[in-house]
Amino acid sequence: MDILNQIDSNNAVSFSGHRPDRLPGHGDLDAPETQKLIINLRKRIEDAIKRDKNTYINGFMAGWDILAAEQVIALKENYPHIRLVTIAPFSVHYFSREKCWTAEWVKRAKDVCRWQETGIKIAEHYRMGIYYERNRSLVDNSSELFCYWDGGKGGTEQTVNYAKHKKLIIYNFFEENSI
Repeated sequence: MDILNQIDSNNAVSFSGHRPDRLPGHGDLDAPETQKLIINLRKRIEDAIKRDKNTYINGFMAGWDILAAEQVIALKENYPHIRLVTIAPFSVHYFSREKCWTAEWVKRAKDVCRWQETGIKIAEHYRMGIYYERNRSLVDNSSELFCYWDGGKGGTEQTVNYAKHKKLIIYNFFEENSI
């Protein structure tokens, strides 16, 4: 994970959010609710690029993480200098561990891998606390967090609370999308 030492956290944004079932339109790219979210997300990423944020770090989960990474990839055409970094919690049997990994989400995740600048894994195998370690890495290596958090319990809640503790700027798209 030496690559993390090369990231200037002042110029980095991380993504953390819910799995597909808790996203508008369940993350279906054709759903009007998802399209509204994508438009807002791309605008925020573009605003961040204009503020010299050039590194975008995703936690490589089906749902918000992949959706956000896809928007960074789409913006690379106009902003080729931006970097996409993926921090996966583990690698062995990763796509079979959680039910959110449908064939469509696995394909989308593999597409993200083809476009990422750097891919990092915390460990080879799953172990207790591995997602927590990944989430801390996201926050520790960025100055802003773009999240989709509906206020419920779980990993996104822990990540948002840790980001608050570390004094990151936080944009919660759940709140913005409900306006």
